[in-house]
Amino acid sequence: MKKYFNKSYYSIFIFLSFFLSLIIVHIFYLALINPMAFEFMAIAQANNISPERHFSVILKDPEQKICLILFLWSLIIGAFNYYLLQDDYKSLENNNDPLLEELSEKIDSETSNKEIYSILIENKFDLFQLDLSFIKYISWAIPSIGFIGTVRGIGEALSQAAEAIDGDITGMTTSLGVAFNSTFTALLLSIMLMFFITRIEYKQDNLIVMLRARFLAK
Repeated sequence: MKKYFNKSYYSIFIFLSFFLSLIIVHIFYLALINPMAFEFMAIAQANNISPERHFSVILKDPEQKICLILFLWSLIIGAFNYYLLQDDYKSLENNNDPLLEELSEKIDSETSNKEIYSILIENKFDLFQLDLSFIKYISWAIPSIGFIGTVRGIGEALSQAAEAIDGDITGMTTSLGVAFNSTFTALLLSIMLMFFITRIEYKQDNLIVMLRARFLAK
């Protein structure tokens, strides 16, 4: 099983992890969020009041669902990158060479000097940045999707202003709830995802420092 967790299968892993995230979140909504949210919304509509601020009501809209799918997808991809990082750490701890494992056949002993190692370390640093570029894009996309829900909710609320003036505020409050709940969910998930990204970046930077100390400080 371990042989499949490497860079060679990275694209396949991203593709499969998306569908895994989609299935998990969809089942979560079908089994928990949708039934509970429907119950709270029905009670609010029957009593002409705002729905209770339950987590199912906060997460019931499609924007929040999309944000959760992207968030879980990012966590899975980040965990994969973290696993690969741990392999590099283990190689260093076992006095192996994580830089030249795949290039040992292409570089002879005469060229394996500080200059070569410096280039390889810089290349590895650039690869680390590329590995996180997709997750960083998702961390930007999640708040943007939340703002889309905000615009949609405010637009629906304005279209129901006449009903609110007549005394039926359920529609307007529900639409405003969509606006604020989508923003709240998106920003909260983005904060957690950025923390996760910074932890991975810390591990990557620490590994680069260790590689420089190991192969260049001689």
